[in-house]
Amino acid sequence: MLEKINAIRVALEKECYLPALALALTLPDICGQIEYPELIRKNGSRLVGQQYKKWFKEWVGHYYADHTGFKQNGKYPKNPYFTDEMCYQLRCAYLHSGNSDIDEFGEKEDKQFKYIYHFSLSVNGGESYGTWWEEPQLNVDKMFKHRTVCIDVVKLCEFLCCAAEKYYNTKEDKKVFYEHQISITDIQRKAFEIQKLNSRNK
Repeated sequence: MLEKINAIRVALEKECYLPALALALTLPDICGQIEYPELIRKNGSRLVGQQYKKWFKEWVGHYYADHTGFKQNGKYPKNPYFTDEMCYQLRCAYLHSGNSDIDEFGEKEDKQFKYIYHFSLSVNGGESYGTWWEEPQLNVDKMFKHRTVCIDVVKLCEFLCCAAEKYYNTKEDKKVFYEHQISITDIQRKAFEIQKLNSRNK
C-alpha cells in the first residue's frame, strides 16, 4: 500500500497527473475490499461498487463538504460537491474507457427543473462547483438547471493518499494488504548481482 501511495506522490511531484490519478483511483478499491469483505454476491464475487463507495464515504467524503458544512455527527458533509458515487463513476470511466465522462451525478429532474450535469478535472486552478439556469423556453413545462463541478486532480490524489495512509495505519495486521502488492523484478539489476556474485566465487 505504502509503495503505491509513494508512487502517486512522486508522479504528482513530476507533474505526471494522468498516471497519478489512475493509481490513486484504485486505492478505494483496495481498502474497500479489505474493510468490507461481507459485501459480496451469492456466488462469492465482490460487490465492487458498494465496497468502493462505502469506503470513500467513510474515509474521503469529509474533504468535499460544501458551504453547508457537516451533519450533526460532524463526520459526514451535508451536501458534498464530490461524492462516493461520482468518484466511483470517475474510476470506472478513467480506468475502463480512458476518459473522465461523468454524465449524471444527481437526479434527472424534479417538480421544477430538468438537470444537466457538467464534470471536469483541473490542475493549478482550484476547484469550483455551482448551478445556473437556462433562459426560460416557451411551451416547456420545466426549466433546465445546470450543475457544474470541477475537481482538482492534485487535491483528489492527495486526499485519496491521505485517507489510504490513515486507513493503513489503523490495521495492526499488515498481512491484509499482502495480496494487493505488485512485484516488478529488475532483470538487468538481478543479472548484474549474479555476475558480481559469480566473479567473487572464482
